[in-house]
Amino acid sequence: MKTSGRPIRVLVADDSATALACICRYLEFERAFEIVGTASDGLQLIQKTVRLHPELVLADLSMPRLNGLEATTELRRLFPELRIVVITQLSGLSLKDECLRCGADGFVEKSQMPEKLMEEVHRLFPGSAALDCSVG
Repeated sequence: MKTSGRPIRVLVADDSATALACICRYLEFERAFEIVGTASDGLQLIQKTVRLHPELVLADLSMPRLNGLEATTELRRLFPELRIVVITQLSGLSLKDECLRCGADGFVEKSQMPEKLMEEVHRLFPGSAALDCSVG
């Protein structure tokens, strides 16, 4: 997916207001991203994705109404080209494998952010001029 030098349109979903704010602040600092919206649960994530058409979704694994796996499965069905990265406090290879089986393109433990998140974004958006211009 090419972004032609413009910021990557991202939707961030996390039921923790603190985590949501931290992730958004980091993305704003990087300047390679345009935050088009936020969501606090999986159902809201799907609804906002339909309405806002992001290129990248960062979805917390543990959310109310629909968890990150359920939301990822539905988003993958609706938007095959959408890039989805699951973020979580939890860890483990089997959990990562389950997320990838449900349609996630990447998996990042919150303890590994922001470095691992940027590695995943660079992998998912190779050659993005917006990422080349980021300050991080």
